[in-house]
Amino acid sequence: MARTRICLARHGETNWNLERRVQGQLNIPLNVRGLAQAEALARELDSTRFDRIYSSDLKRAVQTVTPLARRLGLPIETSVALREKDDGDWHGMTFDDVDRAFPSEHAKHRQRQADFLIPGGETLSAFAARVGDELTAIAARHPGETVLVVAHAGVLDIGYRLATGLGLSEKRDPPVLHAAPNWFLYEDGRWTLERWAEEGARERVVMPYDGRKLERRPAARLLPLDEQNRVLLFRYSTRLSPVFVAQGHSHFWGSIGGALEPGETFDAAARRELAEETGLTDVEIGDIIFSREFPMQLGEDWFQADERFYAIRTGEFTPDTRGFTEIERSDVLGWNWWSAEEIASTQELVFPEALDWLLGKLRR
Repeated sequence: MARTRICLARHGETNWNLERRVQGQLNIPLNVRGLAQAEALARELDSTRFDRIYSSDLKRAVQTVTPLARRLGLPIETSVALREKDDGDWHGMTFDDVDRAFPSEHAKHRQRQADFLIPGGETLSAFAARVGDELTAIAARHPGETVLVVAHAGVLDIGYRLATGLGLSEKRDPPVLHAAPNWFLYEDGRWTLERWAEEGARERVVMPYDGRKLERRPAARLLPLDEQNRVLLFRYSTRLSPVFVAQGHSHFWGSIGGALEPGETFDAAARRELAEETGLTDVEIGDIIFSREFPMQLGEDWFQADERFYAIRTGEFTPDTRGFTEIERSDVLGWNWWSAEEIASTQELVFPEALDWLLGKLRR
């Protein structure tokens, strides 16, 4: 049988990668660097003749391969079997959170124990079998062809082990780079590694905030929930990063709230923002349910966003926007109550990432 040449690439960077947060099978999109990495990958490979393009069906993988697929005029064939390992109940936790909450279980995970099962997830051995079967099936379907597969670090790890014979529990030395081509051959039922991507041999994607200590921008964000567990989001028109504008977006949907004023606590800011933007007062805001940190562009400058989220049960209501600041009057185009299913299926920009997953957790 003629050999198949496979190019395996990991998706570009996400904010959850920066936070060292378990994203697994959650549908986390690329961040601004990740989108730039996707464009760089397209430039790197646009002279390569690919016959087929496959991708994990998760958004971060599809976003990574889309610029190249457009250049080459090839369709993207998505596969659930190319998803990252299912990390079950650990989804959404930082690795430090996992280490504090489940020290003995996390040790088993780090030791790559093949049959260790995270509750609600899958074992490493089951993941390896799933990915190995899918990669081999793709290669066997396309003898004599060159195929691009864009997926996740765990998927590339299994591909590396298929080609090198490295055991599941053994340490892999070379890192899995974001949006970098790794080349494999498949012939007569056997995998071999042709070339593994190395950092020094590739175009470096440089962002304006690289090497800078960004000023922190703490902000309180609120998620009002109605009786159907829908969340109130505002439609914002301005202060959208040029990177997203270049993707064709003119607005985004986001939670209500804003930056802390000098000397203000997160709780106090949450109450103030809630009153300003919805007219609601005397509402119990409860504890912080989620947080995120990421580089954020506002105007011409970059900040290190530090956002803390509160969920409040309000029932459905019409926001009273008479307390809007001048900036809010120009920024906010409208509002809507969103279900988790609507958020998961929309092609619009919605922040924070994985809000559909967070709504599911709040429903429990």
